[in-house]
Amino acid sequence: MIHLMNVSKRIKKKVILQDITMKFESGNIYLLKGHNGSGKTMFLRLIGGLIKPSSGTIKYSKPLDIGVMIENPEFLENQSGLYNLNYLASIKNKTSQEQIKASLKQVNLFQDRNIIVKEYSLGMKQRLGLCQAIMEDQELILLDEPFNALDEENLNQTIDTLKKLKMEGKIIVIAAHGLDQDKLHIFDEILHFNNGKVSLWKS
Repeated sequence: MIHLMNVSKRIKKKVILQDITMKFESGNIYLLKGHNGSGKTMFLRLIGGLIKPSSGTIKYSKPLDIGVMIENPEFLENQSGLYNLNYLASIKNKTSQEQIKASLKQVNLFQDRNIIVKEYSLGMKQRLGLCQAIMEDQELILLDEPFNALDEENLNQTIDTLKKLKMEGKIIVIAAHGLDQDKLHIFDEILHFNNGKVSLWKS
């Protein structure tokens, strides 16, 4: 579980996030909604520990392995998708070839694993970004616009993957916009961001 208590973030006197108190539970998927610049990406960075709050506290029930795909994923463009994943996996050395290949299959990219990344479409790069965020069996998964540029088939497969991860007890937090109403059922809670404040909607 992650518990935010009166968390705020300011940058050069500008309030980006204001007095947020809420909990994130294992086995739930959360959607962050709001216009560009409303604080969604900053919020992902905060709960992922990439930046610190200006005030308030963020408590974790236990140390969490975190998988992150924030903004546009960056890869070695002249290397294959599989090479990139192997390179990233070598940093922590926590996952196996079998796990990497299983994750590639989950995002429908296994058949394209040996193609160099500069030949990938935007949607393929998005799926490769998702793959690196889940391949080490991370407990907290933070995704920024993971559905961008996905066709209907890959969007549905991505949603199926998220459902599977939810069943495994992951905490999944997604910033996204433009999702059709019929896709919102996968989210346990929807957080609406507006001018640094957050209101909670049940899905």
